[in-house]
Amino acid sequence: MSTETLPLPLPYQSQILTDILSTSALLILARGLGIRRIMCAVMKLYSGPETLVILLNTPPREEELIKEELLGMGVGRPGLRIVNNELSAKERTDLYLSGGIFSVTSRILIVDILTKRISVEKITGIIVNHAERVTETSTEAFILRIFRQENENGFIKAFSDSPEAFVTGFSPLQTTMQCLQLRTVFIWPRFHVTVRESLESRKADVVELLQPLSDNMSHIQSAIVECMEACLSELKKANRSIDVEELTIENAMFRSFDKLVRHQLDPIWHRVSSKTKQMIGDLNILRKLLSYLVTYDCVTFNSFLEMIIASNTPTSVMSQQQSPWLFTDSANAIFTLAKERVYIRKSNADEDSSGSSDNFDFPSFVEPVLEELPKWRLLSDVLYEIEHETEAINAKNIDDGDKSNVILIMAGSERTCSQLREYLTVTNHGQHDIGGSNLMLKDLLRNYFRWKGAIPNVNEKLFKKDDEGTSENAAETDEGGIKQKYHRGRPPPYKRRRVRGGSSSAASSSRPTPSTIEEETKEIVSLAGTAPTVTSPSHHSSYYNDEFDAEAFAQYFDVISPDSLVIIRPYSNDDDDRLLETVKPKFIVMYQPDIGFIRRVEVFRASNPGRNTRVYFLMYENSVEEQIYLSSIRMEKEAFEKIIREKSIMAIPLGQSAAKSISPDDAFLRTINTRVAGGRSLNYETKVIVDVREFRSSLPSILHACGMTIVPCTLQVGDYILSPRMCVERKSVSDLIGSLNSGRLYTQCEAMSMYYKEPILLIEFDQNKAFTLQGVSDLKADIGVTDLSSKLVLLTLAFPRLAIIWSSSPHATVEIFEDLKKSHEEPDAEKAMAIGVEEGEEIDSMYNVNSQDVLRALPGITSKNYKRVMTQVENLKELSEMTLEQCQKLIGDNNGKMLYEFFRNNVKD
Repeated sequence: MSTETLPLPLPYQSQILTDILSTSALLILARGLGIRRIMCAVMKLYSGPETLVILLNTPPREEELIKEELLGMGVGRPGLRIVNNELSAKERTDLYLSGGIFSVTSRILIVDILTKRISVEKITGIIVNHAERVTETSTEAFILRIFRQENENGFIKAFSDSPEAFVTGFSPLQTTMQCLQLRTVFIWPRFHVTVRESLESRKADVVELLQPLSDNMSHIQSAIVECMEACLSELKKANRSIDVEELTIENAMFRSFDKLVRHQLDPIWHRVSSKTKQMIGDLNILRKLLSYLVTYDCVTFNSFLEMIIASNTPTSVMSQQQSPWLFTDSANAIFTLAKERVYIRKSNADEDSSGSSDNFDFPSFVEPVLEELPKWRLLSDVLYEIEHETEAINAKNIDDGDKSNVILIMAGSERTCSQLREYLTVTNHGQHDIGGSNLMLKDLLRNYFRWKGAIPNVNEKLFKKDDEGTSENAAETDEGGIKQKYHRGRPPPYKRRRVRGGSSSAASSSRPTPSTIEEETKEIVSLAGTAPTVTSPSHHSSYYNDEFDAEAFAQYFDVISPDSLVIIRPYSNDDDDRLLETVKPKFIVMYQPDIGFIRRVEVFRASNPGRNTRVYFLMYENSVEEQIYLSSIRMEKEAFEKIIREKSIMAIPLGQSAAKSISPDDAFLRTINTRVAGGRSLNYETKVIVDVREFRSSLPSILHACGMTIVPCTLQVGDYILSPRMCVERKSVSDLIGSLNSGRLYTQCEAMSMYYKEPILLIEFDQNKAFTLQGVSDLKADIGVTDLSSKLVLLTLAFPRLAIIWSSSPHATVEIFEDLKKSHEEPDAEKAMAIGVEEGEEIDSMYNVNSQDVLRALPGITSKNYKRVMTQVENLKELSEMTLEQCQKLIGDNNGKMLYEFFRNNVKD
């Protein structure tokens, strides 16, 4: 197939496409070099009806963007077709027969393959997106294993732009390639010769601006790093089994650090102290503080700190261990300096002479400081420079070959973008006054004080309601008990309010505590009651004018030309490629550094040689922001070096499947170990009937890898059917707790005991986590009726025939299933599907499983009545609109009332 007509203008892209088309392979590309476009170019070549190509592992939003990309490449309709649970089994079968490109969810595809709704032999090939996410137990690996077993000629092409994912663990690249059923890998880092020549053919027009932090911000940053060092030091001392080489400040600045630590501690998590668990959470909070320091305004940042203080308040209701870092001198510096960035307290003399102050909405002891982020002024200066340069070019009638003057500002999050829009709206570019930002920050501070003054009223109403709800408890109805409840209940409203409003709060000049915050709140309330007015003066009320004058609007306003727009967008990975091609900006301002976007700009400039695009690169000097950016570049480079080294020494086996690799001796022992006289024939297959909902887990894949035949069905009773007598309900630990609390496990065990002679409850643990139901720190001195162990005991008393099997991992479950099946006949799929279905009711093996799961999770819906609801009600919307009488008529008085009240309860209650 020719690649000349494909929209891949750069030499390295054409070379990658040629390589990937030549064989089944894995492509590992540096982030930002256009992996989606290359993948779409491959898909374009196989878009005809004579082929059948499957796209795996693609999120819904990305599916829509790939459809748009293919449309832009000239792929006609139907293009990429999306197969999900909204299509019936027959519709999916007809679509597969029509050919083309399909994006199919992994769970649906594996069920369709096992039920022969799609012929594996007719699949031209499979394209795997985000190949770094494919693991040995993933559904994608299950699909690829079956595909390679039954179709040796079809291609498999996998794509990834996350090289860091291939360097963790033992031989990670080799392991991933075995899961992908591949033997070839193409590695294209940014330092590849062809990539470097393609992107550096034109001299880059980049203006790098390093903005120093303010003194307060610099001191706060140093204090946060000191707190992180203290937490890491304590973490190393308390856990000698952890690889200390990974516990560094540099690693702790990345979100992947949490996964790294949990990966090491998960096998011994039940023996990990509560102090260690808290330190892991504290490191997460401190990392957020480092990020929020340079992205949040001073008011919001201080508010977040107060929320941390309030949430660490021990109460008589919930005794919690306070974070140790809060009691360090560094923490004291953080809280004090953060408050000083917002306001300072006046002395008594200043307070007495503050009658002429124009801060009517602020308490008299408050003098606003409202330190703006240094980058705000830098951004304003950059826009001022761009504006004057554009005016100069237009005045001289200089034709630079680029008529568009679009300015694209890129930031790290939508919240930052919204903040920048608001700031630029009220600021005069190039005017070195702080009027605009000061108005914006004063508005935030004003709202904060208004909210703070309303806290006592909120507390009164909230705890009055709590008192009414607990009035039956005689031990808490006396006056002392009520006062105690008010005292111990104050922190939660503080926390809830701060999360919703994001407002600021004032910490005292000494080490802040919840009690000092509460005292300051009372002072603010008392002073607010004597304030001359609760509304702002006209010149401080707002920087927006809500009145609309049509004549003034027509005189001064017009439609903005697309060539003079200022567009502010957050980074969106591969979506940014399309943004650049659509907007074609002349000026790009990177408000925050992003290694992927820098390369996308390089690709954009190299792909459009006639356009002159200037990039302004803004970064805080000597900051954590700069350190994270430089570390990400170094870590990616080291990851590629490790991948290249592993590729040179790895040995991939010639690729016989797990099912075919079973030794003859094992196969012989499996066939003769039965009570049936003479044993089974050597060709007899071991069969397990699996509910289609179970394909979300890894167990069906492992069962198939060990040589068992998987039969997917929609089961009304049980998850796995091992024999006509034996039914298994599988529960993970989290599912077990949820099912016991909701009562659903009782009805499931009741149904299994009714239809099967040997009902089994399988409690399966994660392979990488501790094989324990409760950690040592979670054990209580007294065991109550509501404890998990008590509920399990009651369950066994209610169902004496119920067997409970504890499995340490899915692999251990496979061995247990093999032992259980040795003395039993193989199950029958038709009979298993018919169990639990009412007489005369049609058996539909592909009923809408997701809707059924949602319905069965509703209060009042049981295993005995959900079928009746599904047959008599069209959809969940109709069910939610039914009256109380209709609900009770449908499923009974009690269940109907529970269902009716569920749909009408306030979500905030």
